[in-house]
Amino acid sequence: MVWQTVWNQIADLSLIAVLLRLMTPILLSALGGLISDIGGVINIGLEGLMLLSAFTSIAVGAGTGSWVLGVLAGVGVSVLVSYGMGFFSLKLKVDIIIAGFAVNIFGSGFTIFLMSKLYGLTGNYTPIGAPKIPVIDIPVLEGVPVLGPLLSGHSLMVWIALLSVVFCVILIYRTPYGVHLRSVGEAPYAAQSLGIPVKRVQYSALAWSGAFAGLAGAFLSNGLTNMFVKDMTAGTGFLALAVVLLGNRNPVGILIGSLIFGLASALSTIVQTVPDSPVPSQFIQMIPYVVTIAALVFFAWRNKRKFAATV
Repeated sequence: MVWQTVWNQIADLSLIAVLLRLMTPILLSALGGLISDIGGVINIGLEGLMLLSAFTSIAVGAGTGSWVLGVLAGVGVSVLVSYGMGFFSLKLKVDIIIAGFAVNIFGSGFTIFLMSKLYGLTGNYTPIGAPKIPVIDIPVLEGVPVLGPLLSGHSLMVWIALLSVVFCVILIYRTPYGVHLRSVGEAPYAAQSLGIPVKRVQYSALAWSGAFAGLAGAFLSNGLTNMFVKDMTAGTGFLALAVVLLGNRNPVGILIGSLIFGLASALSTIVQTVPDSPVPSQFIQMIPYVVTIAALVFFAWRNKRKFAATV
């Protein structure tokens, strides 16, 4: 029964639509984690940034009636908090890992506090008539059997995420800024001796990280759903950090890793909708995290082989 449902989803390509939706927040936040990691300021606070953006986006979007303003507000808050993380880590010399975990704790607690104080709610906030990020329908392809479901009917943020991969490839490997970013991450003192403003580059890396995490959070509340639920990221930020490692710190590799994690989440979602499923729901919910552990084991094994080859 379970496998028949999964096969039907594959046959009518609806699995692709679910896969792309669930992949998008992982891919966006992982690209943000990639840029900060390359710049030598790893951002552990992706989870908290996404939560802050998700709440801000749905709240501003519902208040103004504009999903654009909602997304921009969410991204703005995420970038601002990223700059704050940079201030504590780069200026006050607080460990960047500790600063990241502080952002995660702050994001979880502060969004619940705001939801309670502003709307008198504690579990979730579902505004009536809040605008969603639009779905892009391609009229020419809608009636085409295979290309229609593959390319049409996806959220605008899905396309932004895919284009962001191309953008990051160009930014990191085809621009002077990318050269500076990689130099700062690999050898900050050597980069400083060449006149590269190390701290300015690292602040900008955190800002890029915040911007992508902000887009991911806005999509969670304004695109994937139309509400804010406390701790709705459910570990997506930590999955994104695993994807950065699995993707070998490369935008294309991160896209592939995000597809793998998105597929695991999609299968988990589909199997949970099967009526009278013999598989326990708790086991189904473990699938994305089991894939995470397997990916990290694979990453460690790959690095061990590389090290052995160089000896």
